[in-house]
Amino acid sequence: MKILHVSEALDKGGLEEVIYNLVKHTNDADFHVQAASFKSGEVSSRMERNGFAYHDLSAPMKQDRIQKLTDLIKREGFDLVQAHFCFEAIAAAKACGVKVIETVHNTYGFFVNPWGKLKYSYYLNRADAVVAVSDAVKEFNEKHFFLFNKSKQIAIRNSINPERLVPSFRSREEIKKELGIPVNSTVISTLSRLDVQKGLEYFIDTARKLNEQFDNLVFLIPGEGEADYAKHLKEYAKDAANVYFLGHVSQVSDLFAIMDIFVMSSLWEGAPLTLLEAMAHEKPSVVTRVGNTAEVIQDGQNGYLVDAKDTNALTERIKRLLEDEKERQELARQAKEDFYAKFSNDVMIDRYKDLYRELIK
Repeated sequence: MKILHVSEALDKGGLEEVIYNLVKHTNDADFHVQAASFKSGEVSSRMERNGFAYHDLSAPMKQDRIQKLTDLIKREGFDLVQAHFCFEAIAAAKACGVKVIETVHNTYGFFVNPWGKLKYSYYLNRADAVVAVSDAVKEFNEKHFFLFNKSKQIAIRNSINPERLVPSFRSREEIKKELGIPVNSTVISTLSRLDVQKGLEYFIDTARKLNEQFDNLVFLIPGEGEADYAKHLKEYAKDAANVYFLGHVSQVSDLFAIMDIFVMSSLWEGAPLTLLEAMAHEKPSVVTRVGNTAEVIQDGQNGYLVDAKDTNALTERIKRLLEDEKERQELARQAKEDFYAKFSNDVMIDRYKDLYRELIK
């Protein structure tokens, strides 16, 4: 059975990592899996380096993209297309008469306008199945869009490609020295692209508050983003001590090796992979109650939940972890245990394979 994953781009980001994970781990004796996008990048290069088929279908116009994709589907004889928030992929698959899945990776806040709702509803209804990456995304879809057949939507929780969970072989001291961070510092870190969605201004505000109460704290903001917004964030953080912008981090395991507390200050989400990574790396987390985080974090048991934009609550929860090392260790231990019990990669891969078989038969 031949499966094609299609997205707008395959550069950096959670959606792209999910596609790489699916291509790598659903390729077996039953499935031959490939990927295509209209913009190549880091993830597509990684696919090709590791021997997975990737097709660059870059074209300026929507109709040209659909035509290129239609030609590819017919030429390669794909049985199923899995679109990842990609309208062109749905249109091309339907034109070729093959099954198509639309994968909804986020609670897309820009669909508040009536035209956006109608447009996405149209494409969701054209798909043969709709996969929401969490129960929260599934509920969001049912609330905001018009699905004629709600039974074709299912939730399959995201998981992490196991290769991202390999611990660093380097010491904390070595990594900190390389980054120019004091060796005796306590590291509080996010991990995301630089985007309005991630609420990083609130993380910076929290850094200001905590710097007034504690010494030797370091706040890390890894990731890249749109140039103007990245510039704005750096200007915003000028008067916040010990805030480091790291840019793209290729070795995520190094970041988790030096991290003491993981923080996610997002304003909205779908099913953030970075939270799962932090849990798997046995890090205590303080995250906003958005997307599926309340499905993953049981407040006070394996992490802390706070409301979005509430810097007072974010500050208070981090402060609590800084002051109580025993609780910090217990939350981290429980987080790792819960990750492997509930969010393992095998569960996600098996559910997708079952869906592929059901649709193709």
